[in-house]
Amino acid sequence: MKSILTMAWTAEDPSAFDLAAKLAREFGARLVGLEPPSYGVMSMAWADAGMGAPIGGGLAEDAEERQRVAAVKQAFDTRAAGLISEWRSADDSGPTAIGIIGRAYDLIVMPQPGALPKMPESVFETALFDSGRPVLVVPAGFSGLVGKRVLFAWNGSTESARAISLAMPMLSRAESIDVLSVDGAMVPGPTSGEIAESLRSHGLNVTSQHVKPGTRTAGQTIVDTAIAGSCDLIVKGAYTQSRLRQMIFGGMTRHLILNSPLPVLFSY
Repeated sequence: MKSILTMAWTAEDPSAFDLAAKLAREFGARLVGLEPPSYGVMSMAWADAGMGAPIGGGLAEDAEERQRVAAVKQAFDTRAAGLISEWRSADDSGPTAIGIIGRAYDLIVMPQPGALPKMPESVFETALFDSGRPVLVVPAGFSGLVGKRVLFAWNGSTESARAISLAMPMLSRAESIDVLSVDGAMVPGPTSGEIAESLRSHGLNVTSQHVKPGTRTAGQTIVDTAIAGSCDLIVKGAYTQSRLRQMIFGGMTRHLILNSPLPVLFSY
């Protein structure tokens, strides 16, 4: 992994920059920070899509927007000190820019999305769907390292299989990997045990388990298992169920996007 693209929405949540810089140092990678889209640009994008701006979003004054972006850039520059780094500015940063620009990078690191003032979920989805690259989502306040103890959330799907290849730079450095499948949340495909055996053939330290969620959702079961195993990273192939279905009924991917207390590496 030799190139990392990262974005933060506000300087008050620089966790994505923190982790991106740590990974850049660990891998000897070039780090590029991308200026976040303005609230005005996002509101126009929502209008073009026939949507109103989120409640409470509003349009920030130009001066406030400049202050927000300047503070985000300063947060990036502070964390990128000593690294081969670059800041890409507003000319590159429309609402879909991160997905297009992200195609040239090995990894995209972003803050956990949510309702404003968090990063809009649509920005994360653009990165995930349009880049073809893995996207690492970092919860607010996270300050640790990732990749020593990994939980791989396996559900038998093509998306999960693709995640193995895209996550291999991280998996290959892990001290331990636990391949987890959740009863009732599988599609036809190999078992978690078969995936663990495949990963062990690469010389990795891998275990597997298949658990019953009980009264929990599958997403919460993944989080609980990761925490119980002292994992620092979850890897997940995203949206085996359709995005629309997950928005209406919920699903593993969306639960992890919005609620995971641990960083999650998604691929699609």
